[in-house]
Formats: sequence, structure tokens, C-alpha cells
Amino acid sequence: MNCLATLLVVDADPAAAAGLFDRLDSAGYAVVVASENPIAQARRLCPDLILIGEAAGNPLARAAALRADPACADVPLVVLTADGDETLPGRALEAGIDELLAVGADETEVLARLRPLVRMGTMHDELRLRAAAAAAFGLKAPDRVTPPTTGRPALLLIGPDPEGLAGKIPPDEADTTVCPDLYAAERLLEQAPTDAAILTACGEPEMAFAAELRQNTRLFNLPVVMLADDAATVARGYRRGASRVLLRPLRPGRLRAAVLTLVRRQRLRWAIRATLGQSLGPATADPLTGAYGRPFLDRHLDLRLAAARERDRPLTAVLFAIPSLDSVRAHFGDAAADHLIRQLGQWINRLVRAEDLTARFAANRFCVVLPDTPLVEAEVVMHRIAGVLSNTDFAIPDVFQPVRVWVQVGCAEAQADDDRATLLARAGQLLDDGA
Repeated sequence: MNCLATLLVVDADPAAAAGLFDRLDSAGYAVVVASENPIAQARRLCPDLILIGEAAGNPLARAAALRADPACADVPLVVLTADGDETLPGRALEAGIDELLAVGADETEVLARLRPLVRMGTMHDELRLRAAAAAAFGLKAPDRVTPPTTGRPALLLIGPDPEGLAGKIPPDEADTTVCPDLYAAERLLEQAPTDAAILTACGEPEMAFAAELRQNTRLFNLPVVMLADDAATVARGYRRGASRVLLRPLRPGRLRAAVLTLVRRQRLRWAIRATLGQSLGPATADPLTGAYGRPFLDRHLDLRLAAARERDRPLTAVLFAIPSLDSVRAHFGDAAADHLIRQLGQWINRLVRAEDLTARFAANRFCVVLPDTPLVEAEVVMHRIAGVLSNTDFAIPDVFQPVRVWVQVGCAEAQADDDRATLLARAGQLLDDGA
């Protein structure tokens, strides 16, 4: 299972886009060029992304037709452009296009900009699968979400603004705050809800700032736009965590279109996260921790494995064991141990992505299911969470000292012949206690 995503290409000039297709293929994406009616092929293929070229002359009209079909309504749409039409960014924003991508873009930029869209597809799939799993327990949960459209976004423009960038996005479309100082900006981001950050420079301090945001458990999904003065800096900006890097001089409407498109995607992500929570109820939750219970995990994992096999996608299961809970129970009693395990479940759930499912697996264990995630990426997530848990002082009522936990971890990627039991058994074998 090594296909990261399936991309359907519509109306692209094969000769002009050949280099882009080669880069995507080498990165693990399956690129399928439409050979028939695109809507019919999309219905059969169920792609993660649809890339629309300009060969037919009107990519936005093609996008509108695809979006109007129920089978394509939630599939992210990317328009491939030669970057010559100055009006296209604004028109694409109004048309609901998810990205504009130059066919000659650097590989680092291509992958950085497509990866979040692939994850949006994963979130939509997760919503459908959790609703299907919840139905087995008599719980009716939504299987899709309507994109939110209301409310002006809050933007933070960070750095000097001699060009008047704060006025590039009209006040009736966004509330923009200017903060010249990086340290003050970090405090503002921690204190006030912000929909996107715009860094007016792309030097090493700004690069470090973007990288730190990606390590922040509250802000790691925040859209970050950087402005660069030269092409050599663009790839560095993406590697350090920028969502978009725009070259000066800014063309008309580029900043507005880039920022508002990212905000729209972020709000959709939060709407899906909130809707995913509707599959968690008394029938599906573990009564002690509030995480998903083991019966729901079993049902959901069966569905996820079937989907991974059908679409040739990676799927990884991670187990977290906390043996020190027994010591807490022995020293401080059942109430203290129960309070601690509830906290651990909440922390793990906050540290994973919305599309990753956290369930209580056994008395002192949790399982996290990471869809469309290869083992190498899951191991990074696993060790990051284990490190946070192991280095956190947990407070427990009536226990007059901070409590630290010992965390054991193990993960396994699904193989073609795996069922739920064999996948979880392999993850368990990697725990330090050999369970």
C-alpha cells in the first residue's frame, strides 16, 4: 500500500505538464489523465484531487461542472496555469478553486501545496467512514459537511509594512492587525483567535518563526503566508512550514486570493473536525475516558482496512501503553488513576490530526488510527506524542505532587493481507513489554 493519493488530470497539455507529472509520480502520487468524460471518470476513480488544465480554454467552467456533480462535490480542485492571466487568482477564489498551481513550480512547492489538499480528501473520507461505523451502533452522524461561508476572518500581518499590504485585503473581507515584532506576534497568536498569519519578510528569523508555529500544539494548522524577494527563498519557506510563499513584486489580487483561499480551507477543516465529533456518543465512546471505545475502534478499523486495500493506501495503527498507571492506582487510588487516564486520552486526541481516530484500546492503552499515513510519518507522530506525554507534569485532584507517566509505543503499517487482529498484534509486539 504505497500510493499516497490519486490525482485525476483534466484538460491539461500533456507536453507542458509532463515535468509536473513526473515529479508527482516520483513522490508517490498516482497521476491519471482523463481519457473520457471527466465526471464519469471521476465517479469511477474517486480521485483525491482533480487537476484542471487550461487546454480547453475555460478551466473555471470545467471546475464548476465538476463541483456540481455530487461525486465530485468534496474533491479538492486545482487549476494548472501558465501564470499569465492576472485576473485568474480573483476569479478562482470566487469560483471556489482550492489552489492555482503553476505547471513549472518547484517540486518542494508542488508537494507542500498539494499535501494539505490530499489531507482534506482524507478528512472527507474519514467523515463518511465514521458515520458508517456509528450507524452500526444506532448513532446517526453526518457523512458530509457544508463549507462555512460567514464571518470576516482575523488576519495578523507580521513585520514592517511599507507597501501597505494590510490594505490589500478590503476591510469588508477581513480584519487585519499589523504587528511589526515577531515576539509580540507570537503572544497575539496565543491569545486571540487568528485565521491566518502573513509574514512580510522571509529571512532566517521569519523562517524560524514559521517552523516554531508548526511545532506548536495549538497553532500547527495555522495558515502562514510568507513574502519573498527572490525565487531561491521560496523552497526554503515551504520547507520551514509556510502554507504559501509569494514573490515580490506582488501581482494584483495575489495576496488577497492566496490568504482568503487558505482561510476558507482552514474553516472547512474546523467544520469537518466539529462534524467528526458527532460520531462520538454514549453508544460509541469509552465511558471512562470519553475517547472512542474498543467496539467502535474494531468496527471503524475494519472499514478503514477495506478502504485502504481498495484504494491502495497506507494505513498505520499506533498503540500507546502507560504501565505507570498501575502505580498511580496503587499509591493514590482508583479515582486518581481514572482522572489521569482521562487526561491522557484528551492529550493524545489534541496532539493528532482531526482525521486520526483515538480510542481506548485496553485498561492502560490507547490506539490511534492514522489513515493515508505511511509508517515513517506515523513514527514521527508516535514519538512526538510519547515525548510530550512523558515530559508533562499531570495534576490530579487530592494528589499534592505532579505526576509523570512512562509511555511505551508501537506502530504497524497495514499489509495487503492484514485484518484488524493481525495489524494490532504487530503494533503490540513492538511495545517494550512485548504485548
